Amino acid sequence: MRRKNLFLAVFVSIIGLSACAPNIEELVQEGRNFMDSENYPEAIKSFNKVLEHEPYNYDALNAKGVALLRLGNVEESVEALSEAINADTTNYKAFFNRGNAYRMLEKDQEAMLDYDYAIELQPDVVDLYLNRGAILYKYQEFDRALFDFEFALNIQPNSPLVLLNKGKAELRINNPEDAIYSFNKVIELQHENGEAHYWLGLAEIARNNIGEGCSALFTAQSLGVEGIDAVIGENCMQ
Repeated sequence: MRRKNLFLAVFVSIIGLSACAPNIEELVQEGRNFMDSENYPEAIKSFNKVLEHEPYNYDALNAKGVALLRLGNVEESVEALSEAINADTTNYKAFFNRGNAYRMLEKDQEAMLDYDYAIELQPDVVDLYLNRGAILYKYQEFDRALFDFEFALNIQPNSPLVLLNKGKAELRINNPEDAIYSFNKVIELQHENGEAHYWLGLAEIARNNIGEGCSALFTAQSLGVEGIDAVIGENCMQ
């Protein structure tokens, strides 16, 4: 009888410990809910609770890195995302997010490497090509940037953002005709896109279509595009 009572006590103790153990999936979801409401400090607390019990939980490490990034704690974000990558090198998300963090630190070479690796893992994510193309554009590698934007467009053919970036790269390689097509396509999709009108104006002026170019520039001005007055003054005033 005594042995039976001892067994029962141990069994009850195990049940009690099990009841006190945190539900990891619920904690991760709690953190994601805080992320959705932009309560990043509370989200980090939830993810830290997960990591106390599972230090290599990929979802918690990756999400914590994103939360830190949105709070502006960029170097801490890189640390968390690097830990996520160490936990799982087969998931593209932490590479993508760390690339974004590196860009904020102006470590463009490191960002490029992360985007390259992420694309190898998941070659159908538009933002990967957009972000890598943006770095290439920044360093005036317009042909390579255009290649990325065209690839992104194959994935998402009616993306105004992709079309806008594609048009800018086309204009930079002295192909105003294709650039005009791209910018007009953006305007078809988003008529109030002031940046598209602005770049359309520059492309038309590059083709010596001054009237069409200035009309587009005035439209961009009416839509509140900043810094356009000097361009209008240089190209459109009699």
